[in-house]
Amino acid sequence: MTVLLIDIGNSCIKWACLEASNITDSERSYRSKTGIKASLNKAFKHLNGIDSVLVSNVAGEKIAKQLAEWTEQQWQITPRFIHSEHKRFGIVNGYRTPEQLGVDRWLNLVAVSQGRPQARCIIDCGTAITIDIINASGEHQGGLILPGLKLMREALAAGTDALTEVEDDTGYSLLATNTFSAIQAGTLYSISATLQQIISDMRQNFKDISITVTGGDGETVISVLGDSSIRYDADLVLKGLSLYAKPDAKPEKAKPRRRRRPSKQSAKDSAQAPAGPLPDAAN
Repeated sequence: MTVLLIDIGNSCIKWACLEASNITDSERSYRSKTGIKASLNKAFKHLNGIDSVLVSNVAGEKIAKQLAEWTEQQWQITPRFIHSEHKRFGIVNGYRTPEQLGVDRWLNLVAVSQGRPQARCIIDCGTAITIDIINASGEHQGGLILPGLKLMREALAAGTDALTEVEDDTGYSLLATNTFSAIQAGTLYSISATLQQIISDMRQNFKDISITVTGGDGETVISVLGDSSIRYDADLVLKGLSLYAKPDAKPEKAKPRRRRRPSKQSAKDSAQAPAGPLPDAAN
């Protein structure tokens, strides 16, 4: 059985196939903001024998509808869209409304937790940078959201003509000699400095915490963090999706809270209490 795993982000589509519990090498492509059918035709034209499709989508209902129409027309398969849950695979969602946690963040948590129990920090460097923490018991402690490299650079470009210059953006240096490169380096150092402080704080608050970086800009960011103990994993969302493909992946329902029964003494006191307000002592 071949399961197609699809991660639709704000800028890219990433995918891989799950075959006999093994995930193939992932592929990715940039997508249009308004539609993805052209991207799907190009990306999936070589795929055959797909039995089911699992999807992580943070791009909205319009994109989800287009994907469903495409897979139904191409393979007669209705995709299964995964959503954040209260509890699954031993992970407890820290949000009061679990569905409000981005599904990509949820799947990151699910993917990194499949090992020995320990506190973990996941830094996802995409269009936005998300940071999430789970403790050694698998309880999501919450997280942070920062603008990513692309958003920072777009904000600067909105007020300057710097990004109209054609330059090589593959490298960076502490001191740049043109505006474009200065923006590239400045935003990268700004993000890395922020993340270094956050990581330092996390290590003070959580014993034996593991740090994992993922996302499209993950390799670029980790190159300037200067910490060899930080692990990079490009495919966390896809790995989280793969766990949902298992036949025994059943949701874990939250246990309803039991109402406390009043004690006999409390019930007696309640029965003896006056029915109305106490009379004014001044009268």
